[in-house]
Amino acid sequence: MAIKINNLSFVYMKKTPNETKAIDDISLEIPEGKVTAIIGHTGSGKSTLIQTFNGLLTPSSGTVEIDDFVITNNPKKNKKIKELRKKVSIVFQFPEYQLFEETVEKDVAFGLKNYGYKEEDAIKEAHNALTVVGLDESFYKRSPFELSGGEKRRVAIAGIIALNPEILILDEPTAGLDPEGSKIILNLISKLNEEGKTIIIVTHDMNIVLNNSDHVIVMNNGKIAFEGTPNKLFASDVSNYSIDIPRLFEFCLLLKEHNVNIDIDKIKNVDDLINQLKERK
Repeated sequence: MAIKINNLSFVYMKKTPNETKAIDDISLEIPEGKVTAIIGHTGSGKSTLIQTFNGLLTPSSGTVEIDDFVITNNPKKNKKIKELRKKVSIVFQFPEYQLFEETVEKDVAFGLKNYGYKEEDAIKEAHNALTVVGLDESFYKRSPFELSGGEKRRVAIAGIIALNPEILILDEPTAGLDPEGSKIILNLISKLNEEGKTIIIVTHDMNIVLNNSDHVIVMNNGKIAFEGTPNKLFASDVSNYSIDIPRLFEFCLLLKEHNVNIDIDKIKNVDDLINQLKERK
């Protein structure tokens, strides 16, 4: 399921003195089966954009097409939104703040029950989702409020995974986590992508963009400022985008300046760089 965006605009508080155009006539396609990062400064339109992908926000103009679903500014045409939200799910920043059930398994099963699953079936699927995120049966009966920050994040993601979405959108998935917690979440994202899910990540962490994404979209003042591979982005002039170049990529550019023969288009992590240097030795 690719996402096709056609002349999309979104205006907050339309026809009021505080009218704000958050998305300004953009068209693009987010590829199926890839990890796409959406980046840009605060207020650039990232969060607004992803909320149009499953109808949480409806366009002021233009359309969002996903498979046979089309989201427009006409509510009468936006049919089967609930079905769409099962296929395209969003994990918001700090999703653990939305945990509320008395046990972990009940929290993960909550969304399934909203889609008509019987209690027994919902709990079974919740257990499967918890296994996917690396939480075993010792967590089932625990209160989600007793868990660490990283464990809460995984429970929240399990609640979305239980619905088995084809497209998973994560808004700042590593925010507030320590390095080990971030590593677990990023490994989980990679695993889900390897299983065929299309992943969209909104992030301010350029290391995630370089290391974990195939495709990147830079937003600036509601428009698309760049679209392409992370390596092409970081090899370009990023001074207008309010982003930093990852330290690894800066080092690679420095090596190139000193005539070290490496292919920076194929470097996403330290191991990639080491392997290229070994081949050229």
